[in-house]
Amino acid sequence: MLLRPRKNIYKSLHKKRLNRPFLPNKKLIYTNYRLIYGQVGLKNSNYTLLLHNKHVFKLKIFLKKSTRKSSITNRQLWLNIFPQIPITKKVIGSRMGKGKGKSSNWAAKVPSMSIFIELKNLRYGRAKYFMEQVSYKLPGKHTLCFRFQNVYVPVISFSGKKIMYDKLY
Repeated sequence: MLLRPRKNIYKSLHKKRLNRPFLPNKKLIYTNYRLIYGQVGLKNSNYTLLLHNKHVFKLKIFLKKSTRKSSITNRQLWLNIFPQIPITKKVIGSRMGKGKGKSSNWAAKVPSMSIFIELKNLRYGRAKYFMEQVSYKLPGKHTLCFRFQNVYVPVISFSGKKIMYDKLY
């Protein structure tokens, strides 16, 4: 069954304006731009992204492969997003006007520069492989982040072929 909230107060929400490139990103304080739970994470490098519940569910199923035999290896997975924004759609063949359509789908908002997937107790190569596969399935640019203390870590950007070195902690 696809992901959706159990209870929702409002059937349809007003459209929120996404972050524009020429406006400063003021919501960086509220997003998780550091690794909280895991050791490896995938960061959204482009502007605010809307992911439908189908995409989030496919990601969840695909990443469960990486946490197989988790009782032995103690591997863990965290998805820091949940589809809770209703998306409406008008019926096919309906005329113009007559208000907003019924809610047909749910979406999750992924803010810019936030880490939305985290993995723990996974080898470097395996984590890189799974995050590469996830970034191919998602639109936009994504960056792989690692957690080590006081060590310069290669931060891998999947959009280009550059490897940048960044001090995360």
